[in-house]
Amino acid sequence: MVIVYLDSAPENVVPELGLRVVSILPERWNGWLRPLATADAFGNFLDAWRRNDPNGIWGWATEVGDTLVCSRSDDDEPAEEFPKVDTLPDGRAVYDFTGWTWVEGAEV
Repeated sequence: MVIVYLDSAPENVVPELGLRVVSILPERWNGWLRPLATADAFGNFLDAWRRNDPNGIWGWATEVGDTLVCSRSDDDEPAEEFPKVDTLPDGRAVYDFTGWTWVEGAEV
């Protein structure tokens, strides 16, 4: 499994604040990584960031059909949507998190 991080201060590039991904698409989006992950992994990522930055804009992830909707506490962007791109053998959906500033992490 691979962990990716948000482009952030060096002290935030720690496994506790990373997104555990299924894979990373080979193409980049504006120079940033394009990770694929489950809703559970993204929920854990958001939980960690809420603990780290309680005044931040970290919302909640909800699966709605073939989309993962992430609510935000930012009035400019009340929600973001991530499309389903695959299904794991155990039936969990895999979503494309293109659009955030993801950087390389480490294998765990």
